[in-house]
Amino acid sequence: MDTCGEVSLMARKPETPHVDLQSVNDVSAGVYEAIATLEYSGRPTSRSQIAAATRLDDDVLDEALWSMTSKGMLRTDGGDDPAYVPAQRGWSAQPDQAKGQKLS
Repeated sequence: MDTCGEVSLMARKPETPHVDLQSVNDVSAGVYEAIATLEYSGRPTSRSQIAAATRLDDDVLDEALWSMTSKGMLRTDGGDDPAYVPAQRGWSAQPDQAKGQKLS
């Protein structure tokens, strides 16, 4: 406030909107893309299929899958060769069916 009791417009800062910032490393991004691609093509998203698609070392892939699952990016059915799916998706897993918001 200035001495006249008014707030200077120049001194006000616009309110910064809350940003939910999430980041992934290159390995996790590649794993996520492989899962989305395998899911979209109708192929299983099992660990063995993800390993074949990404060609990552077993320990690197296991760490990425564990990390992404623990952060809530992926869900799994927990079987012997568990299937992995994105926890939230904005696309349809079936190529002929769109999913997401409709444009008006």
